[in-house]
Amino acid sequence: MALSRRGRRRARPVVVLAVLVVMLLVVVGGLVVVNVAARGELDRVRVQRDQALSRQLSAQSRAMAVASPQLAKLLAVAAARIMPGSAEAGAAVRAATVTPQLAVLGGFPGEMHTVAFGPDGATLAAAGRGTPLRLWETAGLTPVAWPQGERGTKQGEPGQGESGEEEAGGRSEGGMAAEGMEDGMAVAYSRDGRHLAVASATGRVRVWDTRTRESWSGGETAPWSRRWAAFSPDGRLLATTSGSTGASRLWDVGSGRPVAALHSLDGAPGPVAFSPDGSLLAAAYPGGLIRTFDVASGRLTGDPLRPVRGSVVPEPREEAGALAFGPGGRILAGTTGSEHIQLWNVATRRAIGRPLTGHTGLITSAAFNSDGSVLATAGQDATIRLWDVRARRPLGEPLTGHTHAVNAVAFSPGGGLLASAGADATVRLWRIPRGVRHRLTLPGTGGAGGEVPADRPMPDRWYERQDTTQAVLSADASRLVVQPYDATTPGYGAVWSWDVRRPRRLGERLRIRPDDLVDGMALSPDGRVLAASGSDDATRGLNTTVLDGPTSIRGRPLAYSPDGRLLATEIENESDGRPDQESGGVRIWSVSGGQAKGGPVGYAGRVTAAAFDPRGVLLAVGTSDGSVSLWDVAAGRSRGTVRAHALPVTSLAFAPDGGLLLSGGEDQRARLWDVATARLHEAPPSVRPHEAPLTARPHGASLIGHTGQVRAVAFAPDGTVFATGGQDRTVRLWDTATGRPLGPPLAGHGGEVRALAFTRDGRELVVAVADLVQVTGDAYAVWKWDTASLIGDVTATACAQAGRSLTREEWAAFVPGLPYRDVCP
Repeated sequence: MALSRRGRRRARPVVVLAVLVVMLLVVVGGLVVVNVAARGELDRVRVQRDQALSRQLSAQSRAMAVASPQLAKLLAVAAARIMPGSAEAGAAVRAATVTPQLAVLGGFPGEMHTVAFGPDGATLAAAGRGTPLRLWETAGLTPVAWPQGERGTKQGEPGQGESGEEEAGGRSEGGMAAEGMEDGMAVAYSRDGRHLAVASATGRVRVWDTRTRESWSGGETAPWSRRWAAFSPDGRLLATTSGSTGASRLWDVGSGRPVAALHSLDGAPGPVAFSPDGSLLAAAYPGGLIRTFDVASGRLTGDPLRPVRGSVVPEPREEAGALAFGPGGRILAGTTGSEHIQLWNVATRRAIGRPLTGHTGLITSAAFNSDGSVLATAGQDATIRLWDVRARRPLGEPLTGHTHAVNAVAFSPGGGLLASAGADATVRLWRIPRGVRHRLTLPGTGGAGGEVPADRPMPDRWYERQDTTQAVLSADASRLVVQPYDATTPGYGAVWSWDVRRPRRLGERLRIRPDDLVDGMALSPDGRVLAASGSDDATRGLNTTVLDGPTSIRGRPLAYSPDGRLLATEIENESDGRPDQESGGVRIWSVSGGQAKGGPVGYAGRVTAAAFDPRGVLLAVGTSDGSVSLWDVAAGRSRGTVRAHALPVTSLAFAPDGGLLLSGGEDQRARLWDVATARLHEAPPSVRPHEAPLTARPHGASLIGHTGQVRAVAFAPDGTVFATGGQDRTVRLWDTATGRPLGPPLAGHGGEVRALAFTRDGRELVVAVADLVQVTGDAYAVWKWDTASLIGDVTATACAQAGRSLTREEWAAFVPGLPYRDVCP
């Protein structure tokens, strides 16, 4: 008993200790739980803060796209860095990379008069009131120091760039200012880049050797006026003109001496330009006349070039004007004292059509891009317009951003950049979308051999007609097939086919029917297999033609499945030509064996579009009543129908992940639909299965912008971007996450867009265009647009375009409360 009591006494402290340990563990555990919970709450707060900050930066980026495009790109990148994976931030970065304006250079003492790229595109030069000469490296827009005096290198008061940082150059108390050249009016590079010339507003001229930076100056001081300057192609001559002051000369660049004066009875010339071969010098005069001089003899050549009679009434004494030769020297664009600009054929000296109209203020400058396909004009209406030279049509909407008159424009040598100088004391850099038109040819006929163009040159007089011919592009953008005939054209039972990946785009003619119009075509995703049918196949009992495939498939081809194993066709009722549930509708076929998979599913209207989802388990069908139906391929039944458009559906495409469906319609709209959440409603027995209502949630609002039918739609391979093409001859790019347009429309196509597809890597968008539709038939062309900036690491693209990172001052202003990060390392 005593031992038991002693044992219990010894055990009591142990129990107490154990209890204390347990209590301590409980407390510690509680503290850990509380700490973990607190840490989780802190993380949640941080995520919410970062989300809000990223959204704010994205919004600020969009708001600053015009006023400060360089900063807008950096704010979008900061939003993406702060919230990686954010769809909104990613959309902001993509939008910033495709905005037309790349940079705004400001802080000049007065309006900027002139701008020019170096021949290699590496430097940009500009001059204006109080700014004799300024130079930048094009890539990063960093200032380039340049001697302002004859041999000195004195730099004056610095100007300010877009970010407000000081830049080298600017006004000089001595040097050029002391020589009466404080107001630069014209700047020009020689073609070989050996010389750089500046003409001042008071008649003085300075020319530098760009290698030695030695210079000479000449000219007498004269009243302040507009001046122009141009080098001859060989760099030996410099022409300077000055409008009303009459001091217009040709200078020997090597000696710095004037060798001739430009005289005519029309008065003093204004804008001046040498032909690319150096044989002619063109000069524009007040009143709208354009004169040409033979450079070798100095004599006038031919009668003056005049606009089409009755088309232009120029201001008689207005000196504002523009003059530019096309790169080949065959075309001259010019105007003085007018809102219109005229194109002339230099050889025949005849006007090419009527003047290009669109500006609401006098045109002040003009420039051709490197291949002569695009003409840029600047106007006193504060806009820049781009023109398709071949079609003599505007390329999209005007470029806006300048707040006052635009005084000068210049293309970079590659044509991808455009610089402008404005009366708002800014120099702006613009990104020009790079689209290349490719000619399509066919083998010669009648034993002639060789190649014949699949397109035709534009006649002097032509008109458009309603057109119903077709074009299909394979999903990988490798093959184009067109049905280019109407029923009155010989050979209308054939189609044309091209492998558009080859540098030499020689097509082939494929005979489908001997005397029947081809009315349906479908290409396998890899472009290797074509299915086609004739308009009278149903009544004549003919099966669908599947090249190198089975002969038992029937119906008008609609779409191949992504793996190419299934083909959807529309079967018509042979009795009355209208699809119904029993004998007409959509049917799916096995391409390998030619067997039908289940019976046809009927539709109330004609089937106008179809597309399989990426897995091949769903088929979307669009009809002439504007409805879109989803069909379960495996079950062979409809999942229901949604009213997508007010007019017929023209095109359909699934996103690469299958979650979204894109539809285009004749109502000039495109729509995105959330397929993943689509639900079928119960319908009364009287409603046919394909007419059962489907709740498909629209992914954002209707996509509005096209001014004609939307004829083609396609997603980029990564699904972040999609494209729509229309009857209005434009292609529009859109951000999938936000539904916002990406940049201005891609324009310049000579006809309506019939088909489009992204290449497998997404770096190009291939567009098939019914180019220059004419009475006698159609002419097709392929355009390829560079979309590389929208694919892959778009933040790297934005950083490259900005040419710098956010400064610490900018970070503190826009991202308060967070430690500084280099967003573009």
